[in-house]
Amino acid sequence: MQVHVEPAPMPVPIAAEREEPRARLAALLALAVHGVAIVALTFGFHLQRQQAVPVTAELWTALPESERAPPPRPVPEPPPPPPPESEPTPARPAPPPPPPPEPKAPSKADIELKAAEARRRDEARKAAEAKLAEKKAAEAKRREDERKAAETKATDRKNAERKAAEQKALDAKRREDERAAAESDRLRREQEELGRRAAEAAAAAQAKLLASYVDKIRAKVRGLIVEPPGVPASAMVEFDVVLIPGGDVLSVRLRRSSGHPLYDEAVERAIKRAEPLPIPPEPQQFAQFRELRLQIRRQDP
Repeated sequence: MQVHVEPAPMPVPIAAEREEPRARLAALLALAVHGVAIVALTFGFHLQRQQAVPVTAELWTALPESERAPPPRPVPEPPPPPPPESEPTPARPAPPPPPPPEPKAPSKADIELKAAEARRRDEARKAAEAKLAEKKAAEAKRREDERKAAETKATDRKNAERKAAEQKALDAKRREDERAAAESDRLRREQEELGRRAAEAAAAAQAKLLASYVDKIRAKVRGLIVEPPGVPASAMVEFDVVLIPGGDVLSVRLRRSSGHPLYDEAVERAIKRAEPLPIPPEPQQFAQFRELRLQIRRQDP
């Protein structure tokens, strides 16, 4: 079996017409492209008229892995022809600059408009400056008020601290005075208690001394009584006796009778015969014996 393989015709690049500024350059390029295309077509037809060489081929169901032909490589397309270089365009001479306009004299309206604009800008500037000055003054006043408030607060705090310190000192002094007064009162009460106890002790000692001397006087008087008959054992008589220093009797007066006149008279005679009565030798103690209340009982209970 013979297989006739015809070579694929070469692709012919087609140059797209481009609009160029100059018509001559475009015509030359078009002629060159057409010439190349004619040569390529002629060469392709010549190859097709050549005698085909018979080819013998064997058919296989499947080729072994080692004998398989590698896949055909893609035929690279020929690069497009480079674009023709353009000729440099000659520089055109620059047009001359227009003459400067002649200055026009400002009109009265323009002058008034400019003056009004200047006045407006000046008024706006003055208003902005006044507003800025007012803002600065307000800020300065606020800072001054804050400073005065801070000073007032600091002064109030110092005054409060000073008053608190003074009050604390006064409280401490008051507590100290109260403590001193309490201590003085305690000492006074202790002294009064000591004085009272001393007085009680002195009174007790004096009473004991007085009782002892009274017992001595009573015993001396009893030894001199000449008792009448019929006097009961419970009979008791009381006399007010006035003494002089040394124990002598100045006067005797019946204070309370025993109910037996004879016994009362016998006791009175015994008091007068008992002088001088035994009294303390110290003059300061005699005052208690100057007016002596003497009770005589016939027999002690």
